[in-house]
Amino acid sequence: MEFSDWMASARRVFAATALICALFTIGLEVPASAEEPDNGFISLQVENDLFAKLANTDRHYTNGLQMSWLSAPRDDLPDWLKALSEPPLFGYFTDDANVVKVSRRIGVNLGQEIFTPDDTDASQPIRNDRPYAAWLHTTFTLESVRENQAGAAWQDQWKLDLGVVGPWALGRQVQNTWHKLINVEQANGWANQLRNEPTVDVSFERAWRSAKTDTTFLGLDTDTIPYGVVALGNAQTYAGVGAIIRLGPDLPDDFGPSRIYPGIGGSDWFHASPGFDWYVFGGGELRGVARDIFLDGNTFRDSQSVDKKPFVGDIKLGAVALYGDTRLSFTHVFRTREFYGQPKIDQFGSITLSFGL
Repeated sequence: MEFSDWMASARRVFAATALICALFTIGLEVPASAEEPDNGFISLQVENDLFAKLANTDRHYTNGLQMSWLSAPRDDLPDWLKALSEPPLFGYFTDDANVVKVSRRIGVNLGQEIFTPDDTDASQPIRNDRPYAAWLHTTFTLESVRENQAGAAWQDQWKLDLGVVGPWALGRQVQNTWHKLINVEQANGWANQLRNEPTVDVSFERAWRSAKTDTTFLGLDTDTIPYGVVALGNAQTYAGVGAIIRLGPDLPDDFGPSRIYPGIGGSDWFHASPGFDWYVFGGGELRGVARDIFLDGNTFRDSQSVDKKPFVGDIKLGAVALYGDTRLSFTHVFRTREFYGQPKIDQFGSITLSFGL
């Protein structure tokens, strides 16, 4: 693809994304409740294997970038969004009569993820390693949080993800331009990447945060946040469960930091005490994967692919620092082998900066 061609593709992708975001946010821009002091939030996220291994190497899921906007709680959402935010089977997990607070938010994310094989020097296809791929996508989120009298809370998130895989996702341009800036060797196999394909994915996630325990550990508060997710689409189809445990002097009333890929667990919003606060966390998740375009290859066209494993697990450890309406988090992720023949597990780091509006 010539420079002028990918510039034209980039303009089309970003123009369409900007138009969708504008229509979505303008159409739903309604005043927050006068009784609700919560803010909206902006989050900037980056995930890279450099943060975990401290080496300028690219391997498998090698980079993710995301910018997110999340509204303040909304009382005047359209009726169809209110109906969608009513969580299915909620009564099986809690007593509705004990719910004392309900809040709903909407959000828009713009993200890009890049995947490469281990050997980025080779220009020919590498048949026994994952293919080159990039994913440029926009995610629309509807989030509802319910809290009971004891301080436990439930968070439900519906997400609609619209994007594109292939050269239009601009993975080669982003990766090799960055490599040129930091004086690192170019990745030479992008001619073998997955072909252009639009993606449409829908997911539902439920997380539960326990009330803070009366029993402290070394004088610090603890809580537990289990979650489950189901996703359906031509980019990814999977179901998963996971949990994190947090430990800190004054745990904020949120669900921990969010992540980019796959974006399971956590919340872009948070409630922090005045002044400085912090906590550490650890946990894991297990996903049963039926479809992963970045391993299975294109849906409707021939492309490079590998035989994926049906189950993938993550172990994550991290720390969060908060000051007022600003939150900085780091998560180190250990990911089990995703395809047969993969020589070892993957590691990457995730950094997120969120601040209130």
